[in-house]
Amino acid sequence: MPTLHVLQGPDKGRTYQTPDEPAVIGRSSDQIHLSDHSASRRHAEIRPQNGSWLLVDLNSSNGTYLNGQRVVAPTPLKHGDQIKVGSSLLVFTGQEHVESFSGPGMIRDMVDFDLSASKGESSILSAVDASEDSVILQPPETADAVVAWNVVYKIAETIGAIESVDGFLERVADILFEHLIVDHLVLLVGDGDSDKLTPQVVRYRSRDRARRPKIATSRTIINHVLKTKDGVLCANALTDDRFSGENKQDSIHRLGLRSIICVPIIARDKIHGVFHLDCSMSHHTYTQEQLRLAVAIGRLAGMAIENQRLLESRVQNERLAAAGEAVAYLSHHIRNILQGMQGGAEVVELGMKRGAIEAVNSGWALVRRNLDRIYILALNMLTFSKDRQPKIETAQLNRIVEDVIALVQGRADEHGVMILTDLEEMPAIPLDPDGMHQVAHNIVLNAIEAAPPEGGRVNIATRYFPKEARALLSIGDNGPGIPPEERDRIFDAFHSSKGQGGTGLGLAAAKKIVTEMNGVIEVESTLGEGTTFNVKLPGVHIRLADSDKTHGPGR
Repeated sequence: MPTLHVLQGPDKGRTYQTPDEPAVIGRSSDQIHLSDHSASRRHAEIRPQNGSWLLVDLNSSNGTYLNGQRVVAPTPLKHGDQIKVGSSLLVFTGQEHVESFSGPGMIRDMVDFDLSASKGESSILSAVDASEDSVILQPPETADAVVAWNVVYKIAETIGAIESVDGFLERVADILFEHLIVDHLVLLVGDGDSDKLTPQVVRYRSRDRARRPKIATSRTIINHVLKTKDGVLCANALTDDRFSGENKQDSIHRLGLRSIICVPIIARDKIHGVFHLDCSMSHHTYTQEQLRLAVAIGRLAGMAIENQRLLESRVQNERLAAAGEAVAYLSHHIRNILQGMQGGAEVVELGMKRGAIEAVNSGWALVRRNLDRIYILALNMLTFSKDRQPKIETAQLNRIVEDVIALVQGRADEHGVMILTDLEEMPAIPLDPDGMHQVAHNIVLNAIEAAPPEGGRVNIATRYFPKEARALLSIGDNGPGIPPEERDRIFDAFHSSKGQGGTGLGLAAAKKIVTEMNGVIEVESTLGEGTTFNVKLPGVHIRLADSDKTHGPGR
């Protein structure tokens, strides 16, 4: 005698038994009467045929679903099958003794009963291929479509917005809990180096920590998904011989009768992990369309994970390549400096042996010059390699410039370059004295080396504009100028037009320091006429009466 047990809906807990004759399910039925207003008057019918039973939809307005799939033709029923009529969920069984299915223990009894059934008798499993074609969702019912597109849209928004894979997966889990009926969600992810999956995200519907036992997932289901790369929908995994092993504690034995979806997180046929979500069938039963949605989510998540890992790998490779290039470049330059120091030391040693003080002085000058070069290199490397907080204090820009000129005068004399100054009186302004000293020193040294050996000039000027509260340091040379194609790269690290004579860090460090002081550095260059660097720094507002004393004509 067929029996129907109502697990969900207004008639939850009721049991219907019918003789071996057709029985109508609906609001006007005398055999299986439902008080569910979302069910039709004559919604569906079960009818005997050759010792088995068929489920037939009677042109209902909302459709009849069997194990999550809409019934479009008479369909054979098996023990444990789920029939959804409106908002009601019924479970079909041919067992005659059904007392154990009534009352609060109905779900537990049904699970135990299915376990004692013949092997594979009540398998209620659907599978969806997780290939790229499955990402295109079939048109579902209107309500399902709204949920599906909202979920896909929000996950698509998340891709790229969250930098880490862990953060992305946490957000995906939140989206699933927000839009789907889920009691438990487990997300297992591989470490990339092996096929071993470890739990990455766990979600409970209950907020009571005391009621959060360990979630028992089925290793057999997960292995099946990993092997076939299919997403599976299982109404009661215990009744499927593929998902019930000898060790029931390794399965979902303690979950009772639950609706389960398990899908791979996959991209380009590579599985990065698995989504496993379930809910009690007394609350909800997943449909085929929800399985397709989960498969699409797994596909989206897989592509996002793969893209993020490829990006991380690319960034790491680029960092290693940049570090290798920097080490090679700096090593070559440091070697040149050390060779100069070694040559100077040999001259000093030879002069000392011969008692020639002039040779000693000449060799020491060479050593001292290379010591200055390596000091400047180390200072620029330190400045460029890390973020620094400028030590802002009120200081005189002209005094800093005068100190720099005193330091580089010897270098200018060696190159036969004349340094011309035009320093306008100005008030003390807020700046980083040490940083500004390094900026002026780097730019002036570049100007000296760019100026021609005979008739070379370096012009250094300062100006202050009180109305704009801005100070200007201008450093120009009469060298060959910078080609237009090089001007956009002069502030790039390790880019130098001096060949072996430059490190390519001086201007890069100067721009970084000026930016840290909320200033700007600009360059003007004309081929054959020279180059001028203008450093603009924020100043302080002063009274107009004072500005007449500090700002001369010829702005």
